[in-house]
Amino acid sequence: MKSKYDAVLFDFDGTIADTGRGIFSSIQYAVECLGFEPLDNATLRRFIGPPIYDSFKRELGLDEEKSDFAVKKYREKYAEKGIYEFELYDGILPLMKTLHERGIKVGIASSKPQNFLIRIVDFLNVGELIDFISAPSADNTPQSKTSLINNAAEALNIGKDKILMVGDRYFDIDGANGAGVESVGVTFGYGSEAELKKSGATFIAGCADDISNIIFCC
Repeated sequence: MKSKYDAVLFDFDGTIADTGRGIFSSIQYAVECLGFEPLDNATLRRFIGPPIYDSFKRELGLDEEKSDFAVKKYREKYAEKGIYEFELYDGILPLMKTLHERGIKVGIASSKPQNFLIRIVDFLNVGELIDFISAPSADNTPQSKTSLINNAAEALNIGKDKILMVGDRYFDIDGANGAGVESVGVTFGYGSEAELKKSGATFIAGCADDISNIIFCC
């Protein structure tokens, strides 16, 4: 099977792994430190996708100082325990292995801080499968998904018409559209099919096999 793509970029939270348990418990810890009541599940789910700093500001109406404090407390808890509280989605690592074996570059483009992603990749022992990690540094300056995709394209030295972005939220699809690359919106993560279609996903996938069929469609 041939592929029209020379590189596939994956979001992490909600795309490679279901990271909700560790993220949600860390958010609730930060919320408690702020003196707020615990958040409901629907609100927690909206945190996954965009940068955590933006999510605290948007969902809780925090100013910059309190958002900085919330992110600090969140990352304290997440780094201690939450970082390893996740479950890989069925078929995603085998798909990444297949891409690697067939000479297709594999990247991660995520709003999760780079140091967390490096720890997770080392924990999973899959460093040989990942050609590039495009992620922000561990500060509170949000970085758009478009800029993350552009950074990956430049680092991998691959044309935009040969890159596919895979993600589960509007943030991923908006970023792909902004960067001028095709995208797959996956419905097994934290975004709905309606959200992904509204954002303009090139393709919709319900499982890893669907993603594979899109990549190896020729």
